[in-house]
Amino acid sequence: MNTFTWVLLGHFVGDWILQNDWMAKGKKKGLLNPAGMAHYAIYTAAIICALKIPGALDEGRIPYLALGLAVFVSHWLIDATDGVERWMRLYRQTHLDVVRLMVDQTLHLLVLVVLVEFMIKV
Repeated sequence: MNTFTWVLLGHFVGDWILQNDWMAKGKKKGLLNPAGMAHYAIYTAAIICALKIPGALDEGRIPYLALGLAVFVSHWLIDATDGVERWMRLYRQTHLDVVRLMVDQTLHLLVLVVLVEFMIKV
């Protein structure tokens, strides 16, 4: 598997399998709340672990702290702000839950593409 495939797997594990209802509902209650912080930390750990498995990260390529911070902050900003809703209003998209979910997931995947292409050179 290539690096992006591992990151994608980490994304699915962190954003879907390891996110419970408390986190999913709580992260929408403002920028700083325990549910959101728990989710962003778990998500970040899942991405880092997914990159560690194939050896895509080692001390010579990128510090774990920098990558972890980029993953944590980007996920936090997408999930805890109303950026998805603003995007949907700007482009006059329907407010169906499935559309909101697809916009949210696409933003997360775009961030991961940028990280793999510019921060994790393997």
